[in-house]
Amino acid sequence: MAPSHRTLLHWLVIPGVSLGLLLLCALVGSWLTRPTDTQVPPVPFPEPPPAAEPRAPSPVPPREPAPATAAPTAPPRPPEPAPAVRAPPRASFDAPDPRRVAIVEPLVESSSGRIDAEDLRLALQAVTPLVQQCFQDAAQRNRGTQEVKLRFTVEGENGDGKMNRGELLRSSIPDPMVQACVLDSLLDARFPAPRLGGTATVVYPFRFAPPGEAGP
Repeated sequence: MAPSHRTLLHWLVIPGVSLGLLLLCALVGSWLTRPTDTQVPPVPFPEPPPAAEPRAPSPVPPREPAPATAAPTAPPRPPEPAPAVRAPPRASFDAPDPRRVAIVEPLVESSSGRIDAEDLRLALQAVTPLVQQCFQDAAQRNRGTQEVKLRFTVEGENGDGKMNRGELLRSSIPDPMVQACVLDSLLDARFPAPRLGGTATVVYPFRFAPPGEAGP
């Protein structure tokens, strides 16, 4: 006689359910009996990367100097007019100096031969224009009466007299150029020759003064 469907289901389902219950009980028992002191290992923190070594600064190449630029040239300025120069009073140029070389009698200090005093005076008077020019050159710097006193020696030479030695005795004009000019003027004088071939020493003051102030 064939078994019934209920009997077949009973033999197939019940063993399967029993097997599943056994497996479930085993899993639950395994979970209950797990060790409780198991600790989860700590997660290590990552170590910081090593610090980078300082790098030496790269050398900076020298900068080339900037090309010099020419400064802008200013436009040329028009020339300034020259200041007007005032001419000095005409009197300082045109008016002649009233002072003149006075006529003074020469003094013969000593002589070894007779000399004519009048001829000596005429010889000195002949060179007066030269002496006048010597004084005139210093007239603006020396006011008033001026005098240059000389001593010189007259010697006979080829029948004529010639100044041989001259020296300055006194001068109110402290200008060596004027003093030398007056002394050199005597070189152009034609003195009378002392008689008998002698010599004569003469003292003569050239005085630069207004007319009428000759004096001795």
